[in-house]
Amino acid sequence: METQIVYMGIPGSGGPDGKRALWHLHGPNGGAQGVELQPQLAGLMHVPFNQLITEGPYQVGGTHERVDYRKREISFKVSVGLGEVDTAFRYRMVEQRWWASWSAKEDGYFGVFTRTHGWRFIKVRLLEEPKDAFVLDPTAFGNNFADYNMNAVAVDPYWRKRIEIDQWANDGEGDGGIPSTPWDQLEELIEDIAEGLFPGISDLIPGWHIGEGNIAVPNRGDQPVWPKFLVSGPGRAWIQDGPGGRMVPLPLLSPSDGEVLVDTDPTARTLTATKDPVDPLFYRIARNSQFLDFFLHDITDQGLPVWRRFNDRFTTPWPAKSTLRIKVRHSQGGGKVVALVPQKFDKAYS
Repeated sequence: METQIVYMGIPGSGGPDGKRALWHLHGPNGGAQGVELQPQLAGLMHVPFNQLITEGPYQVGGTHERVDYRKREISFKVSVGLGEVDTAFRYRMVEQRWWASWSAKEDGYFGVFTRTHGWRFIKVRLLEEPKDAFVLDPTAFGNNFADYNMNAVAVDPYWRKRIEIDQWANDGEGDGGIPSTPWDQLEELIEDIAEGLFPGISDLIPGWHIGEGNIAVPNRGDQPVWPKFLVSGPGRAWIQDGPGGRMVPLPLLSPSDGEVLVDTDPTARTLTATKDPVDPLFYRIARNSQFLDFFLHDITDQGLPVWRRFNDRFTTPWPAKSTLRIKVRHSQGGGKVVALVPQKFDKAYS
């Protein structure tokens, strides 16, 4: 089965409900929508990079400093007006839909399929406008055909597969299956006394039993990854920092914090709570009518946002082509930690 290449347009290009238009550019259904990819294209394979090397007087050779990975530029040529495009009207509609699927401000997706490596996708947008010179009217004399040389850019240069997800839950009593000890019984007694004196306090103070477990998630990609985690509240959680690394303690979560997204990538915001006063990430995912209530609410009553309570960091990625066995802890019975592991690839296939 030959290689398949598809393009999924920007949101709304496939209909008013935000769907993306799908274009089969190469493969068994290549040109089915009236646009076909020509054989020559560049930029699908290796991630562009620069070697930073310093040289000095009297030095033999140079000193390697670092590798800088750059944006990916993909150059290709498409033919518009194939298949059933046998009238000027059909040609105009196909060309209109094609350009409506591209933008300089929003991303579409290139997808490549091979039998050996499955589907891989990458976000792209127009790098520049096509500069082809062509006849005044592509529909003249019944031609209904035009070629365009296009250049797309991917600011994230890696190809990706579907994120792998798994979770661990602290079972029942907050001990994660750890055998009970006399100290556990003493803690339970103190907790019962506190609940008797101050009814409802157990809803505000997380349990004292710390459950521990492992989340096993594959990284099938050929690149090291920084996993993301969804941590439930209330309670305190700990997440392992890389293979054999230390346990990084997260801030103590109250019921008002809700669920927290933990991004271990040092270049990203580490903690984002569903109920943070201003939370662009979650509100892009799920907009709701309560946004203004959160935005205008007096946040002093809610305490500091969760990200301001965190003064630690993650420093070690997880290796490529391996199964990640991530140690996690949660202090609350029923507390959950969900691991989301990106699958990143240097090339479209191989």
